[in-house]
Amino acid sequence: MKLTIISSATVPSHSVRYSGVSKDNTQPEKQTDTKDDVKKVRIASLTGSVAATLVYLFAMAKKAKKGDFKIKDMFNVDFQNMFKVMGLATTSVIGGLTGGLIADSEENRKPKLKEAIHQFLGNIVTPITIVGLAAKQIEKRKLPVTKEILLSSLAAVVGVTTGVTGGNYIASKVNKAIFKENDDRKLGVKDFGIHVDDLLTVAALTPSGEKIKGFISKALPAIFLICGYEAGTKQAADVENNLVEKNNNQAV
Repeated sequence: MKLTIISSATVPSHSVRYSGVSKDNTQPEKQTDTKDDVKKVRIASLTGSVAATLVYLFAMAKKAKKGDFKIKDMFNVDFQNMFKVMGLATTSVIGGLTGGLIADSEENRKPKLKEAIHQFLGNIVTPITIVGLAAKQIEKRKLPVTKEILLSSLAAVVGVTTGVTGGNYIASKVNKAIFKENDDRKLGVKDFGIHVDDLLTVAALTPSGEKIKGFISKALPAIFLICGYEAGTKQAADVENNLVEKNNNQAV
């Protein structure tokens, strides 16, 4: 019988001491890099959204101010015009998207652009238009305060529900036409939950908005940062997870 002796030098070592590289040791480093990249994109998106919003507030305040301009004037802009609100939200999306595109990898560009369209149509144009038109009708009728509040609340609910659902449906069709592929964006509770901006928009656009204009002027720009952040931080993995979840729900 022939005995074959295998030298230890020919056997791949899985020991850190002899191989110099361990699979277990490299994995945490990879995860750390991924977390750092995600953090960098988040910071860039938020920074871009904040910067663009401040530029918009400065421009609006400078235009409205007749006397000496002060920094605090930027946070007292009158948002009782729905086009001003749309401009504010759109600026936030553009800033967040720009920051995210600069900081993130190329594979995540398309998801960000798609999300920006969803934010613009589903979270900005559609609900704000509905709320703005409803507010004009409420104001024309010179209703008692109680009825005004009730109708304004109804406008908020209808505006959010119709805006989120209808706006995102339209955005999916627009994305399909632009990118030549299906765009299935699943709506969940959180999609409706982040629409605090629409509730504040209702307060700003309805006749009673004047009473709390100071609060809205400070809160609305901050709330709309969410739109820019969502657009800038969207990644391909989010889309894949959404499709997997949707398919699982359909299977059930």
